[in-house]
Amino acid sequence: MISKKLVIFLISWIIENTEYKEEIKYPIFSVLSSSEMSEKACFSAKKCKVKAFYHREEETVFYVDELKPEEKICDLSIILHEIVHHYQKNENRNYDLDQETIWSLREKQAMYYQNLFLISQKRKNKNIGPENIVQCQGGSYLDLQYKYNNSN
Repeated sequence: MISKKLVIFLISWIIENTEYKEEIKYPIFSVLSSSEMSEKACFSAKKCKVKAFYHREEETVFYVDELKPEEKICDLSIILHEIVHHYQKNENRNYDLDQETIWSLREKQAMYYQNLFLISQKRKNKNIGPENIVQCQGGSYLDLQYKYNNSN
């Protein structure tokens, strides 16, 4: 399980570094196996790539049991990303946009804050560690572009 200390750290970071300036009720955290995550997040028995997601109605962050946010900064950033979604859900703002556009914008905002979190933690760690989501996924953007361009 994710410790209360870790949740406090992430929420403090969000309050200090985003437009969300108030502490709100914590989301619920629930651990799932890979197969449970596949069913719940991807609606399929096949294994999916989703490692965590926020369920708006249940106000729950579901994350796969393989994540180690207490040990790995990339996994911690994933939990931060989902807590940002919890903040988004609890803001009292109305948008004159369709739901698909709102979802896309919220996802981009959560990814932006996830990247901002990673680079801030790298700077605190003598510039050691990943500085963006792409590096968490196994390489720099240029490394992945090189792989992509040479895989044809």
